[in-house]
Amino acid sequence: MSISAKVEKAINTQINSEFQSYYTYLALSACLDSTSYQGFAKWMRRQSAEEQEHAMKFFDYLNDRGGSVALEAIPAPHIDCQSPLDAFETALAQERNVTAQINALYETALAEKDYATMNFLGWFLEEQIEEEKTTGDFTEKLRLVGDNLSALMRLDSLAAKRE
Repeated sequence: MSISAKVEKAINTQINSEFQSYYTYLALSACLDSTSYQGFAKWMRRQSAEEQEHAMKFFDYLNDRGGSVALEAIPAPHIDCQSPLDAFETALAQERNVTAQINALYETALAEKDYATMNFLGWFLEEQIEEEKTTGDFTEKLRLVGDNLSALMRLDSLAAKRE
């Protein structure tokens, strides 16, 4: 089972992007971990691990299809994490970017008539709906509570329960 050069290149780009997301979430976790918001830090760390899992799904898929994985350097994330809201706004922007990238990858697979890759990407398309909703919901709640410390601590406690 072979894969076209265009799809292989696009998947390699996505692998790098997923690892970049992993790195960004890990940086957000580190930033929040240095504050009193341990629940938000845990949420970001769990999300980091999930992004790594996504990268490995693409990695394994490309290998299974007979492609060559080409890992690239991952630049250090530029994080401005003055508050949990800043962290979640960064996370939401990251998720929206990943959604756009997966959509573009799907378009490449469609143009190449790579139906196996289109099928494989279906899971990621569904996953991104969940990722944007979950991250967007936390972002909106953080906007609503503003600087209310009691409400922030309650949201932090909810974030800590993420599995």
